[in-house]
This record gives sequence, structure tokens and C-alpha cells, in this order.
Amino acid sequence: MRTSRTAFFMAAAVCALLTACTGGGGDADVPPVPDASPSTVEPPPQGPLTAPEVDLGQKEVLAEGPRRGTWRGGTAATHPEGDLSITVHCLSRSNPADLTVTFDDGEFGVPCSNLHQTAVTNLMEAASAGKLRITVATEETVRWYISVQVASG
Repeated sequence: MRTSRTAFFMAAAVCALLTACTGGGGDADVPPVPDASPSTVEPPPQGPLTAPEVDLGQKEVLAEGPRRGTWRGGTAATHPEGDLSITVHCLSRSNPADLTVTFDDGEFGVPCSNLHQTAVTNLMEAASAGKLRITVATEETVRWYISVQVASG
């Protein structure tokens, strides 16, 4: 009987040692395993917001910015009949937000990112020469530039 009792205590001691060595008895002694999956958190915006450049063979007739939020408008200098381009660069300080450009013949939207500068150019045909009135509507967290260009000469 004494032998079976000693064997029982020996078995219990070996079991306790094995459990302590393998970490099966408690999580406090086991260091956490780092997660190898890629992060879903995006980095903050990179780089500054820049103004659109004047394209080769173009003449800028209106430039506005940097501005933030809604702008009640400006009038482009007299432009000839023909191709016009309206370029917007924008960047949101918080969540992605939309920016809407309204002009005499219509409007278009620009989805402004909160990670990197968005650049959108809208080409249109001006049916007649004249002035072009433009407004910008967006959230106060959106910074933007706008440039209206026409073919030069």
C-alpha cells in the first residue's frame, strides 16, 4: 500500500512538472504570440496638398486654393469657345468626403480621400466663349485647390 501511495505522489509530481513546463496549466507564464496578419489600420495622410499644374498648351483662367470647405464661387476670366478643363486636388482631414464642383453647364463630384491627395480633371466643351462661374461644396474637413484651364492660342 505504501508503494502505491508513493507511486501516486510521484505521478502527481511528474504531471505537475510537465504541466508547468508546457504552459498547459496557466496562461500567465506563456508570452503572447504576435498576430502575423497584416494591419487593417491605414497610415495617416502622406505628403502635402498641392495645387494643380498648368498643362502644356493650356492657359489657366481661374485658380483658387488652398481652401477648406464650401466656396461660394468665382468667375473664370473670359475663355474662348472650345475645350475647358477643371482640375481639383483635395484631401480630407478626417473620413473620406465628397466635394461637388458646380459650373454654368453642370456639376461633377470628387471623392476626397483621407489618406492621399485626390486629383480629378473634368474635360468639357464650352459651347460659346464667355465667363464661367464656379462653386465648390464640401465638408469643412476637406482642403482643396481648383484650376480651370483652356487651350492657349
